[in-house]
Amino acid sequence: MSILKVYFYLIIFLISSMLCALEDLGKFVVSPNRSLVELNKVGSSVLIINKKQVESSASTTTSGILQEFGGFSVSPKGNKGSDPSYFNRGLSRKYIKVLVDGMDLSDITSTQEEPTYIDNLNINNVDNIEILNGSQGTLYGSNAIGGVISINSSLPEVDGFTSKKSFEAGSYGYINNSNSISFLSDRFYSVLNLNGERSSGYNSFIDTGLAPTEKDGYYLYGSDFLSSLKVKENLEVNFNGRFYKQHNEYDNNFSYPGDSLTYFRDDKAYALLLDIIYNQKNISHKIAFQPTYTTRINNSGAYRYEYDGRKNKLEYIVSSNLNGFNILSGFDYVMKNADMNGDLAKKEIYSIFSELRFKVFNETKVDVSARREYDSKYDTFETGRLQINHNFLENIILRGSMGTGYRAPTPYELYSTYGNNELKPEKSITYDLGSEIISKNGLTKLYLGAFETRIEDIITYASSKYRQSTSNLVTNGLEIRYETFIYNFLNTSLNYTKTNGKENDGDSITLVPKDKFVLSVNLKPTEKLNINTYYLFQNKAKDTKFNDLPVFRSLNFYANYFFRKNAKTYIKFENLLNRNNIVNRGGGTSENLGYRSPGRSVFLGVKFEN
Repeated sequence: MSILKVYFYLIIFLISSMLCALEDLGKFVVSPNRSLVELNKVGSSVLIINKKQVESSASTTTSGILQEFGGFSVSPKGNKGSDPSYFNRGLSRKYIKVLVDGMDLSDITSTQEEPTYIDNLNINNVDNIEILNGSQGTLYGSNAIGGVISINSSLPEVDGFTSKKSFEAGSYGYINNSNSISFLSDRFYSVLNLNGERSSGYNSFIDTGLAPTEKDGYYLYGSDFLSSLKVKENLEVNFNGRFYKQHNEYDNNFSYPGDSLTYFRDDKAYALLLDIIYNQKNISHKIAFQPTYTTRINNSGAYRYEYDGRKNKLEYIVSSNLNGFNILSGFDYVMKNADMNGDLAKKEIYSIFSELRFKVFNETKVDVSARREYDSKYDTFETGRLQINHNFLENIILRGSMGTGYRAPTPYELYSTYGNNELKPEKSITYDLGSEIISKNGLTKLYLGAFETRIEDIITYASSKYRQSTSNLVTNGLEIRYETFIYNFLNTSLNYTKTNGKENDGDSITLVPKDKFVLSVNLKPTEKLNINTYYLFQNKAKDTKFNDLPVFRSLNFYANYFFRKNAKTYIKFENLLNRNNIVNRGGGTSENLGYRSPGRSVFLGVKFEN
């Protein structure tokens, strides 16, 4: 735990140097406790990417936006439309739960994980993204060891009907079109978004000259809607839905470049969420039902594989405030049905959970939560979490949390041809420490954090079968986020994450950079013009064969100009330095050495709002 000692020495120094310049921290509301809580009262580490940051990013993908912040890192597997590996604080996506407008779109049929394909989500209508770091298993269940990412769509802000349109085009034949219509009144709102994009792609393989090269294209289209009706002052009904279809050509370790006619993948996802909220004095009841259906077709050479997953979740939550004690309790039921190219699976999960939040002293808040889960295949499993939040000298927030978590074996690990129905959940324990300091007038913000996660009973694939390993994985590191306004029209921010990760056999975790550094500058010289540029640096990452990957560098640029009150045009540059960044050299043949990132890319777009 030496890295935590480094953190404490650093925080003591910074507190002593900034005491004379502290004022009001300000308040925000987020949902790391499954209910609205003021950010300065939360014990876990929370990072919010707001609408302005989403819209001023040079990236055209969800993973690209997330990579600009905190300890999130991405390892692409080719063009847009490919399925990237992503990590948070060194933990891979199988340990990260992703929610989109409250809906879980994860694919329960995928091998050794239940991933959410985050780049299958169009970013045009995203309002904010919340990253809840640390173990969140007590309130969110399995697959939340590495945290929760909550992606939330924009809601109407003006009474009556509003429409929005956007069009973007650029390098590699990329075209993106989005249309949105919304309505807002005193008791009702609704939003309908229609999106589509496509690209002819680029040759993502490292060109060795030993095999033909090609461009791998893709298309993605979908729709989503959100609605809310206030039936009475104390009764509210919300109904959300989402659909997408995606097709992408790809190359992998078993193929040669130049065979997109036989190597491609199709994905579809359908999800609905109905919840009813009833408030009675100081007690709130919420009941929610979410059905999800995913289908994935992999055409790999002469073989075709089809995977279908169905998931139905029913949940009830009751919360209240009694004599200064905030109490939240609930239960949920999840039924999973999977068809993995003919291998059938069914699982049922019942869970009860509870959380108690209270003040020990006036400036110290404590949060205790626990969960007990019954699974039809591995009986029961319990997790717990303790969080402490302390406001120090009114303007410094100290946070600390310790929690256990778990990742349940997937239907594929249990029931596929390579499955093992004796598998038990992977277990984890996470420690997280953090602090936030905001200087006079809120012009300078500083976050310092340290973390460590240990995972045991890891499920591995060996000798043509999934097995419970005695190996463990440990990741720890430091996070620093600093933002300051130099002038009213100029601000800059710096994000640095140090991540160390090893398995008990001594191997470092793969595809995760030990050092990640992002420097951004935002300039607003006039009310009509906004310019944002950021530089991303990553090093000391290993490929899947544990070889060192080259240093990754990328300079990106975004600028927009309002030519009318509600209309703007913009330009994006990705990889402005045109570096040939190698992101994975794990290819399986001499002709296939792995993947590289795209070269210099430029995109032009326009947005209207009526």
